Amino acid sequence: MKNYSLFLFTLLQLISLVLGCHNAELEALSLLKMSFSDPANRLSSWTGKDCCRWKGVICNNVTGYIDHLDLRANPVWNFDNPLSLNAAPYQLEAKRLGPCLLELRHLNYLDLSGNDFQRSQIPEFIGSFKHLRYLNLSMASFWGVIPPQLGNLSRLEILDLDSSNLYGPPFHSDLVWISQLVNLRSLDLSGIYLTPTNKAMATLARLPSLVKLRLQDCGLGKAHLSHAFHNSTLLSRIQFLDLSMNMLDSPIPRFSVNMTSLKSLDLSFNMFNGYIPLWLNNIRGLEFLSLKGNSFSHVEGMAIMRVMGNPCKFKGLDLSWNYDLVAELESPPENFSKCTTHDLEMLDLSNNKIAGKLPYWLGYLRNLRRLNLGGNKLVGLIPTSIGRLPYLEELSLSRNGLNGTIPTSLQGLSSLQMLDLSHNSLNGIVPSFLGQLHSLTLLQLSNNLLTGTIPEVLGQHKTLVRISLSSNFLEGVVSDTHLTNLSSLKSLDLRFNSLILNLTSDWKPPFQLDELQLSCCRIESRIPQWIQSQKQLIFMDLSNTGISGDLPEWFWNMKFFGLNLSHNHLTGPITNLSFELSYGDLSYNLFSGSLPQGQVLDNGLVRTSLCHLKMLHVLDLQRNMLSGTIPDCWSSEQVYTINLSSNNLSGLIPKSIGLLPNLLFLNLNNNSLEGKIPKTFNKSRGLIILDLGENKLSGDIPKFSAKSHPNLQILRLRGNQLVGVLPVQLCSLPWLQILDLASNNLTGDIPQCFGNLNGMVLLPTTRNSSASSPTFPIEQTTMEVLKGKELQYTTNLKFVVNLDLSCNGLVGSIPEELTNLAGLVGFNLSNNHLTGIIPQKIGNMKSLESLDLSNNMLSGTIPPSISALNFLSHLNLSYNKLHGTIPTGNQLQTLDDPSLIYAGNPGLCGDALPKKCKIKQGVQQGSNHAQEEDDDHEEVEFYVVIFLGFATGFWGMVGSLVLMPGWRHVVFRRVENILNFLCAKLC
Repeated sequence: MKNYSLFLFTLLQLISLVLGCHNAELEALSLLKMSFSDPANRLSSWTGKDCCRWKGVICNNVTGYIDHLDLRANPVWNFDNPLSLNAAPYQLEAKRLGPCLLELRHLNYLDLSGNDFQRSQIPEFIGSFKHLRYLNLSMASFWGVIPPQLGNLSRLEILDLDSSNLYGPPFHSDLVWISQLVNLRSLDLSGIYLTPTNKAMATLARLPSLVKLRLQDCGLGKAHLSHAFHNSTLLSRIQFLDLSMNMLDSPIPRFSVNMTSLKSLDLSFNMFNGYIPLWLNNIRGLEFLSLKGNSFSHVEGMAIMRVMGNPCKFKGLDLSWNYDLVAELESPPENFSKCTTHDLEMLDLSNNKIAGKLPYWLGYLRNLRRLNLGGNKLVGLIPTSIGRLPYLEELSLSRNGLNGTIPTSLQGLSSLQMLDLSHNSLNGIVPSFLGQLHSLTLLQLSNNLLTGTIPEVLGQHKTLVRISLSSNFLEGVVSDTHLTNLSSLKSLDLRFNSLILNLTSDWKPPFQLDELQLSCCRIESRIPQWIQSQKQLIFMDLSNTGISGDLPEWFWNMKFFGLNLSHNHLTGPITNLSFELSYGDLSYNLFSGSLPQGQVLDNGLVRTSLCHLKMLHVLDLQRNMLSGTIPDCWSSEQVYTINLSSNNLSGLIPKSIGLLPNLLFLNLNNNSLEGKIPKTFNKSRGLIILDLGENKLSGDIPKFSAKSHPNLQILRLRGNQLVGVLPVQLCSLPWLQILDLASNNLTGDIPQCFGNLNGMVLLPTTRNSSASSPTFPIEQTTMEVLKGKELQYTTNLKFVVNLDLSCNGLVGSIPEELTNLAGLVGFNLSNNHLTGIIPQKIGNMKSLESLDLSNNMLSGTIPPSISALNFLSHLNLSYNKLHGTIPTGNQLQTLDDPSLIYAGNPGLCGDALPKKCKIKQGVQQGSNHAQEEDDDHEEVEFYVVIFLGFATGFWGMVGSLVLMPGWRHVVFRRVENILNFLCAKLC
């Protein structure tokens, strides 16, 4: 019997080989091939007459008909070139799926996932494949309504229409048709907008065979899940349930308790908050639970591991990215000691607020493959017990407060592939045993306190792909030996150490890097020659490394995505920039010549214009010696930072720059640009910083407003030739914190509404905590005159609040409303023609550190409230017409050289000047409120005494004249003679 079966099987195989594939199916596949664009040549095997031998095609051994067609695209992330994701080289592309596929009537397996059908609809004829058991159209760029004809696939067991990673809602469906798929066991509708939600969920709940359901990002936020699943047999049958990314909110539906067969539950990236309920551990068969990306604040009972229903059989727990989740790990899970073995393979509690020390019991999780506790508040030492995990592949303890040395017990992690201990306070040396972890692909030890040298044994590690030792205190020489055998290396990051890169001149690297970061290391004076061999290098940072001279021609032809050569001594022209450049920083060098304008050379090479960099996000060329004009052809929708400041650029500001839709930061200051500020800047609604200072610009100040520039924080136009009055529209800018219009030819009054500048009214702590306040995505730099000096602000720029209108022709008085600017740090109105008094409430400007009102025509006394400015460290009131006593007390007493502060005001007197006040004032300047009240009483008493003295003298004289007639006649006669004498003189 056995021999007969073998004979029959062999005979069928021979028949199949003789028959080959059927002609109709052969022609159908040929037409299908012709309909595809195949950039990766995936269908190269589709030649000849026997289509059963073609890749992705399987024929039935008995009938010879095609029953299996697998054309799925499996694009692999290309670490050598992240831009390749857009190219999608593994995809087949077609405008639609052609009806020629109908000839494959015997199909029971069809997989077209991952290809690109360019937003065409799923064809209705798919519902004609009555033998189909497996259908996968996921991630294939199908769009529109799901055809109800899919309900005709009555034998279907697995249906995957996942479109969750595509932009927008590609599908929508009411799911009425799906009720006919009674044999369906696995269903994935992720990314499909289900309408109406409750009805769709009720339909799914009635599917009699379903055991796996994935509904990621289906818009279920308002669905009544408990009602939809009420009395459904699905609850007792379902084994895998994914409801992630649906904006579901608290509490977690309690119907989960009734899922007695449930093995995997994914509720990640919803809006659950409050506590994680411990009733979850009543689902005894649960093996995997993900509550990642919610807003849970604590676990009921605080013991985070108690959510595992069966700690012996539990395989995966992911509570990461809840941010405010407070819990402790020091206590082991309940019944933990009773387990003979622990099946837990994955534990991810990263990016929460888990505090305390790392527990010893982690070492008992012998089957653990992935452990991620990064981004928490863990302290203390790394327990040696972690070295007892023989299957551990990923260990991340980054971004905590761990200290001590890296324990030698970690050499026991023989399966370790990824080790991330970065951003802690680990000290000691980089241990040499890391070279013995032969499976290690990623080593991340950056941002610690490690000292000593880099062990040469790391250079023998052929599996290492990523090495980051940056931001430590490492020193010594990195030689050929450290790098010679790193044949798999893709990324090397040694920046911010005291390392010296000393490689032989003819050294040839065994690797092809995509990332090289050596900032602040010392390398040879010229750009290293071996970099020319790195054909896949897309990001390089050699800033502050001491390199100098002209860059070689081969360098400008490299295809960089990110390039940082700043703070060096590089010279010569910038001849070319990569088309793919996204981030370019060549600042603080000695580059000369014009900006790249674009040209085709005699040898056929193309030189790129700045305007042709379609992927550009950041361009920083400040502090060089570049000359010529700025090209007027900007059109990239990606660029958000342009810094060309402190060069020798001339000509007009290009109008096209103002039309860049996503521009946030524009610095063109300290050049020789001329002409008017282009009106196109009114289109740059996203601008946060606009710095055009120190040029030769003329015309009026643009009327920027909250409507045209709602996010503008810094407007710096100082040192130009601007004319006209201050636009009142500036008053509406809600976040303006630096307004510097100094050294122009502005005239007119200071608008009273400047006192409404909200960004200057708010105190720095209030302004920077505001959720609606625009932020700086990358570090920005600006120059500001504060405290009488020009200072550069970078990391602390958000704390600088400055109003500088100095050196103009402004007239009128200082509006009292300006004293509302309580957040102002610097206030400079010097060298104008201002009159009137210093505002009496100037003491309300509590944050002032620098105040300069010098060289005006201000009069009156110095307000006593000025002594309330507790942070004031620079004051200049010189050369005005002020008089009276100089206030004393508090911060005023600490200021240097009062003779300069008050010079040119001859009417001032006080203890701070050689000229002392002659008469003690009744009300002491600068005293506290109680003293002022005492002085008021003394003043009243003084006038009472004067009045009484006058009354006594007056009535003493009048009384004498009344009571003594003789004396009265003498006095009156004397007065009469004086009057006669005066009359004679006047006549």
